[in-house]
Amino acid sequence: MSLFNLAVLISGSGSNLQAVIDATENGTIPSAKVALVVSSREKVFGLERAEKHGITNMVIDRLDTEKLMDMLKAHNIDGIILAGYLTVLAPDVITAYNGKIINIHPALLPMFGGKGFYGIKVHQAVLASGVKYTGATAHIVDCGVDTGSALVRGVIPVSPDDTAENLQKRVLEVEHKVLVKAVKALVEGNLDELIKSPLTLVNKDDKEGILEYARELMELSNALNDGKFVIAGNACS
Repeated sequence: MSLFNLAVLISGSGSNLQAVIDATENGTIPSAKVALVVSSREKVFGLERAEKHGITNMVIDRLDTEKLMDMLKAHNIDGIILAGYLTVLAPDVITAYNGKIINIHPALLPMFGGKGFYGIKVHQAVLASGVKYTGATAHIVDCGVDTGSALVRGVIPVSPDDTAENLQKRVLEVEHKVLVKAVKALVEGNLDELIKSPLTLVNKDDKEGILEYARELMELSNALNDGKFVIAGNACS
């Protein structure tokens, strides 16, 4: 049986890339391999990670859609993972891999998503809003910005002592778990189940009073999934 070939697109250190590589190598996602790593920036640590694991890697200008498509085809890519890729994919790429592109976002979408919400800016906005919970969301990529169907969310409480910097570090740990769950579903052909009923990951040790925590998480889940918060996906024109 042939392996499911993944391309991981990055712009920085590649810690989410590492989580996916580890999952394909440690048996968590045994039927897939990372076949290609593409960075929009030169000399980032994510490229070194790929090199260390013997994975073909390269820098492609974020506007060079033709070269990106050529490389995806040349490496027989079955699915694409955006792991800290600070570029909106061209419609041609999204159409060619419709329903097979996953992005990881450092917030509980649809909150704190869309244009301008990336990197530390997300966590600054979370703290400024006063919300009790934050986390990460893996979602399908469409032609909007952070508008595709949510697949997996990981939730953690916001601490009164949190700064944007340490919140970013805490959420990054959640991103790794969330992304691996979503990639596993992609590889195994189970995305439709997650689209219908997104998975929520929680850590009961993050807060005392687990019953109260569970009640509030249920309210949060309802808020994220009920009609008033739904953002329609953007079709590629």
